[in-house]
Amino acid sequence: MRTTNKTIINMANWCSNTVTFTGKQENLNNIIGLFQTMIENENKERSGQLPCFSNNKEGCFFETYQIEDECTFQYETKWCPNIEILYEIAEYYKVGFILHYEELGSALFGRAVYDNQTLNNVCLEQSDFEMLCFNCETDCFEFEGKSYYSELDILEILLERKIKLSNPLLFNTDLDYESKIKNRS
Repeated sequence: MRTTNKTIINMANWCSNTVTFTGKQENLNNIIGLFQTMIENENKERSGQLPCFSNNKEGCFFETYQIEDECTFQYETKWCPNIEILYEIAEYYKVGFILHYEELGSALFGRAVYDNQTLNNVCLEQSDFEMLCFNCETDCFEFEGKSYYSELDILEILLERKIKLSNPLLFNTDLDYESKIKNRS
């Protein structure tokens, strides 16, 4: 009987992340320099990047780019957000951060906020995703008697509600998506 060795390669689901760092401008400028270096290295090496001071082997930044002149970056990670790496960066540079992340294939959708040496992470649960209902006739998602073109609008509403229930003072950092979406619909 002949046997063969096969290598099984698991392809990563990509988690989309948007992080904004907050703090003193000098520290933010240092973070911008760090991310510019990682972006340049990724382009040269064609591989994900980690900060040079990190001892982690996982949580690499892929396809990173800076949003305008702000200390806001969009990037991809494998499977889940790299909150631990962002925590290391925040501690190293003495700043805070607000992270929005999503990987819908694994039912990940949430927001993490690090401020005053406190990390808070709120994400939706499987039961929240089960509330999504797609109507094939209208080609829209239905939620609470309203139609939405994107499931992301509904997920934002659910996340905002969950944040308000958990501790709204910790997450008073962003737009009120529910009112924003009402204006779009």
